[in-house]
Parts: sequence; C-alpha cells; structure tokens
Amino acid sequence: MNIGILGCSEIAYRRFMPAVKELKEVQVRAVAEEYAPEKLDLFCQEYHLEREASFESLINRGDIEAVYIPQPPALHYKWAKRALECGKHVLMEKPSTTKYSLSEDLVNTAREKGLALHENYMFQYHSQIKKIQAMLQEGEIGEIRLIRADFGFPIRKREDFRYNAELGGGALLDAGGYTLKLASLFLGNTVKVDSSTLAYMEGYEVDMYGNAMLSNEAGCVCQVGFGMDCHYRCSLEIWGSRGRLYTDRIFTAPPEYEPVVLIEKASGRKEVRLSADWHFCHSLEEFCQEISNADKRVRMYEEILLQAKLVDMVRNKQ
Repeated sequence: MNIGILGCSEIAYRRFMPAVKELKEVQVRAVAEEYAPEKLDLFCQEYHLEREASFESLINRGDIEAVYIPQPPALHYKWAKRALECGKHVLMEKPSTTKYSLSEDLVNTAREKGLALHENYMFQYHSQIKKIQAMLQEGEIGEIRLIRADFGFPIRKREDFRYNAELGGGALLDAGGYTLKLASLFLGNTVKVDSSTLAYMEGYEVDMYGNAMLSNEAGCVCQVGFGMDCHYRCSLEIWGSRGRLYTDRIFTAPPEYEPVVLIEKASGRKEVRLSADWHFCHSLEEFCQEISNADKRVRMYEEILLQAKLVDMVRNKQ
C-alpha cells in the first residue's frame, strides 16, 4: 500500500516514518507541507521521499492509496474529508476532529465509500493493555472497585498548537483524549461521563487541565485527570477488593521499554515486568487490516464515534 503524508510534523518524522520501515506492506511515496514548508527539505532528505507542492496535489495522485494526517486537530476534518471524497483511505492522528458532528460526517463518508478511517490512539495496541486486562479477568486483585487514569505534562512553548484554540488545542482534546480512550477500553461500549471539570489559566485561550468521572451499565467507575501545565503523570491505577494494580507508562511506552506492573495485596507486593512492544507499528498494522476487512473498518468507525461522544460529554457535563 502506498501512503502519502500531509504535513511534516514531529510525530510523522520521529514516530510514523520509523514505524513504517518495519512494515513490508506499507510504503510512503510522497509528502506535502503547506503550513511549515521549511520542514519539507529535511523530511525528504532524511527519508528519500517525493515532494508535492500541496496537500491537494498529493491527494489527487493516482499512485497514492491512503493518506496519513498528522496535523493539529482542527485541520483533520478538512483534509480527511477531501481524501475520503477522492477515494483514499485515511489514517489520522488523534483526536479524529474537534467535535462529534464532524467525526460523524467523516465516518458516514468513509462508510458510504467503503474506506478505512483510522484514529491513531496507538497506545491501545500495546501488549501491556491486553496483559493488564487478562490480570483483571483472572481476578489478580479481586473485583474492581475503582479505575484511575492520569495523563499530564509540564507546560510547553507558547507557540505550541496545543495552546491555540483555532488549531484545536486544549487539554481535553490532547492529554484528555488518551484517558477517555483508556476508560472506554476498560468500561466498554456503555461508558458514559457522569461529571467533569475543565480549568482555564489567565493568558491562555484553551482549557489547561481537567478531570472527569465515567461509569458503565455495570456500575464500574473510572476517574480521569489530564493537563498541559502539570507534573508529568502517565499512569493507570486499579483498586480491587483484594489488591491494587499500578503502572506508570500506560500511554507513552517507547519501543524498547519493558512496562512494569506493580501488584499490591495484603500478602505482599510484587512487580510484573511485561514485554517491550511498539504500539505505533501495531496501529499501522490495524489500519492495513481495516482496509481489507469490513468488520474491522466498522469497529473503528464505532470507536471513533464513541470517543468523540465522550469528548462532547465532558464539555457538556461541567
């Protein structure tokens, strides 16, 4: 499959391209950059790619079957919609768009045309997720009483798109999206938002940190915290009737990192070291499978809509 990249972002340069090199079924043919053209030379020289003058010309290339969109959130809808209309499969960075109605429109377009539309919450494909879910199903810490997920990081440079409302910035759409996705992985399709708070800071036009409480039909509860002006946290904690499970790299484990899960019980404490894994590669593999497998495509459509629904619910529950 031949892919074109719409934008020379950091994640495309440092994460996407190295991951593509590991997959024989995927080849990046060309790249275009309209917002920061100074990045194009470095990108093409490093990865020996063809360059296109515009996103439109890249999308219209006959040898491009799919596009990767690593743009800020507010730009996803425009270019994903255009690519889908031109018959291209779309892999886009998270979040899919900035609100439910836009994500729904993209899903409807992809569904009508039988195209893959993949939202790249890649952490969900790391093997540690299934390992932890298996521990819970086996009763390692008893019945679940509470799930807690946190993702936040120190403040970045002021020009970062995350602090720009017009580009789809804000803690909810950025760090918060990870925690909501994790909540749906553990609570399932009946997950809903019960309460939420978004906080703002003087001098910034976007939400800078927040929290939410979610639950499912079975009564299982997940609390999430997120922020862009915080001490770094990237953790999952699950409190059970007979113990506690904790890990601190649930969203951002690098390829060589072996996650460590801490299990605490009345009988003692143990550390379980899990296998290193490359979740970006697995996300790309899933995208390739969605192209050829209609059931997988539909499943991703549903995941995108659920994620967008949760984001809107957090906004509306304040």
